[in-house]
Amino acid sequence: MKIRTAITSMLKVDLPIIGAPMFLVSYPELVSAVSNAGGVGTMPALNYRTTDEFRRGLDEIRQKTSKPIGINIILHKEHNPRWMDQFQVCMQYKVELLITSLGSPRSIVKEAKSNGTKVFCDVTTLRHAEIVAKSGADAIIAVAQGAGGHAGAISPFALIPYLKSEIPNIPIVASGAISSGKQMAAAFALGADAVYVGTRLIATPEAHAYEEYKQMLIDSAPEEIMYSAKISGIPANWLKRSLDKLDPNFKSDVGLSVAAKSWKEVWSAGHGVAQIKSIEKAADIVHKIASEYFEVKKSLP
Repeated sequence: MKIRTAITSMLKVDLPIIGAPMFLVSYPELVSAVSNAGGVGTMPALNYRTTDEFRRGLDEIRQKTSKPIGINIILHKEHNPRWMDQFQVCMQYKVELLITSLGSPRSIVKEAKSNGTKVFCDVTTLRHAEIVAKSGADAIIAVAQGAGGHAGAISPFALIPYLKSEIPNIPIVASGAISSGKQMAAAFALGADAVYVGTRLIATPEAHAYEEYKQMLIDSAPEEIMYSAKISGIPANWLKRSLDKLDPNFKSDVGLSVAAKSWKEVWSAGHGVAQIKSIEKAADIVHKIASEYFEVKKSLP
């Protein structure tokens, strides 16, 4: 099964499905499963406390798959003082895709491209998209309203065609509530060249998440996703049930009142929980999204 887009041609993969890099969730098992299924599995470098641990993680991935993979690096010294070390490790391992957050990729683009590595950048607004495009990014990831984790505030129905019309020469990856082939078809109709799938892949055996977290995704409705900047300091979407468990008096404009937050118990998710009904293997999810996409194309009026 293959779907050809600007992104699949660029990364030399079969399917335009990128497993989003999720903090404390995406590790070698999930990364390799998505890549082996024809998409691109990714993980955050920050999932590892030391550079040596990060190297071991990449070694494990390379043992599990020879397909392209991606690493997310936060290019901000305050949030990630080790980002340059992480970048150099990625260059040594010839990681096929780098996904940057919270900063301009200008300082790494030249070296990355000379190494054969593509650079994609998370954006939530046109201004940020223009900055990273001018910096030499190969594609932009339009993080729209409804995405899990640090999400934008603009509907994907507005954001994707908006970026496409204003910056027509750069491919776009759609991010936000994408759990099925229907949503992938809609993203392509809006102008996207690939999709970011995050929340749906947490409910998999390969994800490093508590079983309670996975079950909460199945049990939660999109009405229970809370958008707040008071948890991590950046606007993001969270599972309200997990916040209520830590602090029954939590309010989105106040923040958690617990003395010390445990990130392993503060659980993020996007509006895509609406389509999560069970825990399934990551490869099955990737293949199902692709199959549904073809069925949707046939059924459109």
